[in-house]
Amino acid sequence: METHQTINRALGLLLYTLFSFTVMISKAQTNCNKVQQQISYAKTTVANLQEDDYDVQYVKLDLKVSNVSTAIAGSATTIAKVVAPFLMDYFFELSNQLTIDSALVNGQKLMAVSVAPYVWRVSLPTGLTQNSIFYVNIYYHGSPSGGTGFFTNGLLQQTDGIYGVSVTHTVSAAIHSRDWWPCKQSLTDKIDSADIWITVPNGLKVAGNGLLKNITAQPTGNRYEWASRYPADYYLLSFAVAPYTEYNYQMHFSGSTDSMLIQNYLYNVPSILQQHQGQLDSLAQLINYFSSLFGRYPFYKEKFGVCMTPLAGGMENQTMVSLGSLDIQLMAHELSHQWWGDNVTCQSLADMWLNEGWATYCEQLFLEHFRGAVAAKAQRTSVFNDILLTNIGSVYVDDTTQEGRIYSSRFTYNKGAAVAHMLRYVVNNDALYFLGLKNYHQQFKFSTATTNDLKNVMNQATGLSLDTFFQQWIFGEGFPKHNISWAQSGNNVVVKLDQFGSKPSSVSVFKMPIDIQLKSASGDTLIRVMNDRATQYYVFQWNPQMNGIVLDPNDQILNKVLSISNDNSILDIQAINELPIQIFPNPSLDYWTVQHIKPGTLLKLFDVTGKLLFQKTAQSDSYNIPSKSLLGGVYTLQVWVNNTLRSYQLIRQ
Repeated sequence: METHQTINRALGLLLYTLFSFTVMISKAQTNCNKVQQQISYAKTTVANLQEDDYDVQYVKLDLKVSNVSTAIAGSATTIAKVVAPFLMDYFFELSNQLTIDSALVNGQKLMAVSVAPYVWRVSLPTGLTQNSIFYVNIYYHGSPSGGTGFFTNGLLQQTDGIYGVSVTHTVSAAIHSRDWWPCKQSLTDKIDSADIWITVPNGLKVAGNGLLKNITAQPTGNRYEWASRYPADYYLLSFAVAPYTEYNYQMHFSGSTDSMLIQNYLYNVPSILQQHQGQLDSLAQLINYFSSLFGRYPFYKEKFGVCMTPLAGGMENQTMVSLGSLDIQLMAHELSHQWWGDNVTCQSLADMWLNEGWATYCEQLFLEHFRGAVAAKAQRTSVFNDILLTNIGSVYVDDTTQEGRIYSSRFTYNKGAAVAHMLRYVVNNDALYFLGLKNYHQQFKFSTATTNDLKNVMNQATGLSLDTFFQQWIFGEGFPKHNISWAQSGNNVVVKLDQFGSKPSSVSVFKMPIDIQLKSASGDTLIRVMNDRATQYYVFQWNPQMNGIVLDPNDQILNKVLSISNDNSILDIQAINELPIQIFPNPSLDYWTVQHIKPGTLLKLFDVTGKLLFQKTAQSDSYNIPSKSLLGGVYTLQVWVNNTLRSYQLIRQ
């Protein structure tokens, strides 16, 4: 036992030296705001709140694995910093299917006691004070069972149904790292630096996070030594073991001399590369495209890669995603997670849409850019149709105890993706929309964020107040349903929209812009209006003879049309004259449309200094005020009707 402790003391000194260097690098790369994390003890993912008495700064896993079973044996070393006033007990999480052989804290062998399912405690003989650095070695082994796919066990042994290849691999989302290594499962405590060493029998290879530093010969095979020097959440550490072959190349970032390794682990079956080399080569284009939207690929000093596993889908392990197929749309989804989930991770499981909803929307962005608008709309319509099958359900996770609810395909993935697109539609300016997304990733890089964090960044980038949008679409339930009536008299077209929320107790009326398409034999026109009341009238000047109407023809927002009728009774002039004035789009790029005004209405536009910029008398029920030549900022519109003044704030993007 003394020899055992002496070795571990020496190992501890070596690891601490390595840790000090790597954390210094890691800290320089991040704005993780560890100070805030240190004083916030109540996290939603830890199994025991006392896990938040320390901050994990370095992890080293040194394990023996094969591809024919889940048998695993080795050690996990954690270097951490005490953030509580005093640390008397070290708590961590590990499956009770695994056996702990020994536990050492700062080289001293201590007893690890199971205090709850998955939760272990090591009592320290002498307490550690705040800011103390300590290291823990846990030696363990076992063959965990029950893993058949996602959310069943973090360590799986599977045989691919197409190629017959046996693979042992991890799939840790979101609480299953504990199934294969002793860890702290806190979303907000990112691991600053990690080494993952996996020893496997001859003939096998190991895919892992970061960069492959060495392959060291061992008596029974080879040890693959992976190192990552970027912060990572616990569930994003990974490995996969199989008879792999590699397909690697260097990609170059657009507008830069920088390059990055693309490292792919494919089953050692020649036909795979023959069939999928085109998709694998296109990863470079995808990385450059997503970099243009969200900022430079976050882990460019290491790599990006894919490894084949028998998963029904994919897992966004940091820098090395696991894929059940080499489908390019799946690759786009998992690649986008390197921004949405890996670079910026949701701060709580309730905000999982920040990971999965946006990655699902990135599939649509991929299709739009590389396959065209028709393919993107088909994807969007499919996503919308799934959501419209039920009248209830929020994007925000109301029960984080159920993994099925956290990872709901309908609400977290699809409705989350729908919200991402509707936000783009509401902003109505791609330059500002993607600027906001870039700012979000820059502000919270290598850290965690909430829905409100994203909302605040988008408010600032766009100049809009998006509080209502996020409240009704993320935290609220349902979607708008419409009954549509229309009529035409001469060149006057009247449209009446009756709207109610599909779950009125949550959102009675959704406040959203929406497109109305007026149809005729000689051609159609598309008009965007603000729909924010239960009953709303719109009056348009349009000469062609109408023969129909379509609401939201391009599936820009979630909505369901219940009925459409041609009803001349809505031509009642009194009802039309009582319509409230509407101004849209606001903010604008080219013009503001002032609607539901009377002929003779005087319009005056002023800048913030009070200077009169524009003055016109409207001759019809609507007027377009040009804004294209104006600078971005806030303006005031005065609307004079029968010597009565109404003032409105307008925003030029």
